[in-house]
Amino acid sequence: MESVNKKILFGAGTISIGAFISKLLGAIYRIPLTNILGGEGIGLYQLVFPVYCLLLDFSSAGAPNAISKLVSSENEENGYKIFKTSLKIFSLLGVVGSIILFIFSKPIAILQGNKNAFLGFIFISPAVFAVSILACFRGYFQGKFNMKITAVSQAIEQLVKLLIGLAVAYAFRFNIVYAVAGATFAVSVAEFVALIYAYTKYKRHKKTFGIGYIYEKTDYNKYSKQILKTALPITLIGIFIPLSQFVDSFLIVNLLGKYTVNSTALYGLYSGSALTLINLPISLLLGFSTVAVPSVSGAKTKLEREKKIAVVLLFTLILGIVFAFATNFFSRFAVNILYKGLSNTEREITVKLVKLGSANIVLLSLLQTENSILIGSGKTFLSLIGMSIGVVVKIALEIVLLSNPKINIYGASIALIACYFVASLVNLILVKKGGTKLANKTYCPKKLNN
Repeated sequence: MESVNKKILFGAGTISIGAFISKLLGAIYRIPLTNILGGEGIGLYQLVFPVYCLLLDFSSAGAPNAISKLVSSENEENGYKIFKTSLKIFSLLGVVGSIILFIFSKPIAILQGNKNAFLGFIFISPAVFAVSILACFRGYFQGKFNMKITAVSQAIEQLVKLLIGLAVAYAFRFNIVYAVAGATFAVSVAEFVALIYAYTKYKRHKKTFGIGYIYEKTDYNKYSKQILKTALPITLIGIFIPLSQFVDSFLIVNLLGKYTVNSTALYGLYSGSALTLINLPISLLLGFSTVAVPSVSGAKTKLEREKKIAVVLLFTLILGIVFAFATNFFSRFAVNILYKGLSNTEREITVKLVKLGSANIVLLSLLQTENSILIGSGKTFLSLIGMSIGVVVKIALEIVLLSNPKINIYGASIALIACYFVASLVNLILVKKGGTKLANKTYCPKKLNN
């Protein structure tokens, strides 16, 4: 049990440190960016990301976990062929995603309620292609239980985005539309730089281990179906949260706009300021969900798998509760220190949103880990049940709550809590009674090819 704990904690720790550094840099970036752009500007900036993230999920969300799961249960040669096949599949999907975002930038911005967002969509569109390929490299190394590549590439993304994004946003600070477009352009540059890093690491890995396997046309036919079959349900799972955020970008601004003139600014405070602080501690727990997939799928016995499931769930829950209380307690201090560029009223709104949303630190972290356990157990489709119910609850509550001027933007936060609570509760039931029992009945460890 001790060796299992150490392996999981080391892998989770590597990912978590990288994710935390990434989120920390992201938070550091958002602070001066918010001060440069103001409430209206950051709201415009935030309108771009739900659509961008939705396309990323279609083109690459299932790649890391799917490839990680398949590679972890195969030998070196088959793992290499799975990786090569994934590159062909997801690079094509990435190209399609980039083209769609570029062509439909203006219609999407108009539908969102603010046509000025269209330049942001244009400049961020190349990032869809870069992330699709980068996801394949991350999945391959995660399957090898090398979490360092993912961790470092995430940090590189944020660092490059911070340096270029702030420089461009400041240079065009007198024109909000251009400043926001420049900040989104920084995202594209950052993803390509991270991709270059991952590629160089892969070339070094290939040289070190003397990987020289011949990849044939028949390999694509053999592994493409396997990859798509594994990635499809994972993509569907991952798409629920971005899909709900995509719906938010339309619902919140338009519903609040019926009784207030600062709907875009309120949306920016919620999605750009409050959620940024809440997501920072969640990133520390991301490692447990990432490491759960190769750990559970690579388990050789039923007992080993059950031990790993217990470990990742326990650590996620305990640390999630600790971080939630700390975030709630220090919310006012953090907002007052970090968001000095906001007005007193905007800071007060942000504090209330952070306090209210701190519960999601526990709920979303637990949900991520539960999803990964079900994926690793080969019961990927089961987690779609909890996610679908949760998102339906969220959208229904938003329509009701956001239409009430007394509840206002806080309705979005309440609806999000309800979403994650319902989804994590359903998933927990499936993990404890449904997912693991079904997996136990059919469990037969796959023999590795030597």
